[in-house]
Amino acid sequence: MTLRTAFTGLLYAGLATAVRYNGNQVALVKDGEEAAKNFPEVEQIQLQSPAFIDPKSIPAGFDNGTSGPTSDATLNYFLESLASRNGWLTYNNPSFKSDEGRSIPYVYLSTSSQPEIKANSSSSEKLRVYLQGGVHGNEPGGDQALLALLGKFDANSTWAASILEKMDIMILPRYNPDGVAYFQRFLATGYDPNRDHIRFASQQTREVKALIVDFAPHVMVDAHEYSANRAYGLKDQWAQAVDGQFDPMKNLNIHKDIREYSEEVFVPRIAGAMDKLNLRWSPYITGNAREEPLVFTQLDTQARAGDVSLALTQVMVFLTETRGIGLGSQHFQRRVASGLTMIEAIVQTAADKAEEVYEVVEGARKKFIDGVDEVVVTDSFQPTNRTWDFIDLPTGKLVEIPVQFLSSTPVKSNLTRSRPEAYIFPQAWKEAAERLRLNGVNVESIRSEFRGEVEAYNVTSIELASTVYQGTVLNKVTTEIVKKEIMMPAGSFWVPTRQAAAGYAFTVLEPENIDSYATFNILPVNVGDEYPVYRVLG
Repeated sequence: MTLRTAFTGLLYAGLATAVRYNGNQVALVKDGEEAAKNFPEVEQIQLQSPAFIDPKSIPAGFDNGTSGPTSDATLNYFLESLASRNGWLTYNNPSFKSDEGRSIPYVYLSTSSQPEIKANSSSSEKLRVYLQGGVHGNEPGGDQALLALLGKFDANSTWAASILEKMDIMILPRYNPDGVAYFQRFLATGYDPNRDHIRFASQQTREVKALIVDFAPHVMVDAHEYSANRAYGLKDQWAQAVDGQFDPMKNLNIHKDIREYSEEVFVPRIAGAMDKLNLRWSPYITGNAREEPLVFTQLDTQARAGDVSLALTQVMVFLTETRGIGLGSQHFQRRVASGLTMIEAIVQTAADKAEEVYEVVEGARKKFIDGVDEVVVTDSFQPTNRTWDFIDLPTGKLVEIPVQFLSSTPVKSNLTRSRPEAYIFPQAWKEAAERLRLNGVNVESIRSEFRGEVEAYNVTSIELASTVYQGTVLNKVTTEIVKKEIMMPAGSFWVPTRQAAAGYAFTVLEPENIDSYATFNILPVNVGDEYPVYRVLG
């Protein structure tokens, strides 16, 4: 299990106690007077989101970390107002709701006559960009940065027109309104919405995923905040000082053209935009707190996260994080400015190179569909050394500390297998087929029985986790491959791998993967069992 998973709970998520209903706010730990001097307001940016346009709309609880800065009512009024005065912006309040019945509004930005482009549409070669925030309800810098982007579009019609000439944009600023209402990371059920893209335990996760898959983006941004004053070092003497973390997705089942273009073209431009405003930045990391030397791990490849799961359908996806959890209202202007800077750099780069980005993504999809590259089942990080920006907590001064950096740019493939032409499994496992379809995978039902040689998986070992994770106990599985003749009746499920979303299918159907249906007990197995999924070779 990698660190991104391990720190989903408790301290890294900012929780002081175990999860309970409507009571999961993190402790307020503001920067001290000296430390705060390192985070002045960004004077070059005028923010035009609700919290800055109308400071009186900010709930009193924002200052002490028990509320976000913008209520649902204020957010809706802001979005509807933008739509009323801009013909290129359409406000949508979908029929589906959050787990507790709250609205999840989103907006389309387009100068096309048909902005809602469906997944199978071939009528437009315009770039499609999807932006989301508020996945974790106690990270207000994410949704506020997206509202600030909308405010900037509204205030600068010339710039808006130049962007929308090149792309259509869908923005869902507040993914998790229940979490925002309780100012907690989680959904109202206690599930982490950003770790629910294997089981799809929440109906809300399913509905929002369907919306995204239907839009069929080429580029996506997922805007978050990270824990500001989580102490590192044997004496709890350091806290991270970077204003923004960002990373494109790393999973090796994303075509290399998408991964390389993200790293070589987008990353330098995001970094340059941050540097221009004297904002500190780094790749996205997690790390153990009380150890020296410090070990930081870059963004992992796990498909349980919403960003990775979408990227595995061959989408160019970026994660952005600003330094904010646990600060209450402190440094909010700088936090939102940092988030806006990263997001705007991605949008502007996509617009400046729209034709190229479109061709890279669409071309990568075709290459992936036609390709013969091996399936990457497991991977590992590559260690290196570097320094990191910290606040020295006793003095409040900026310091650079050496860390061991476990890099995922790129990860190293460990277990690989040849690419099958298809996977086949019994129709009894309808829930597995449904979950695949939720992430955009084409799953067919065969019309007549299948007879032929396949590769089967015999389970040689299992290792159950010691705790419950997202409503299940994870099962680490190993198998051996054997060839055999099978018969599958009509109605059995057939997953062709000649499709753009096959990267996600590889991840969840190969049993040793950390996010497989065997791992999550969607297809439960024990030692000696035959895993009920079969590889059909070409």
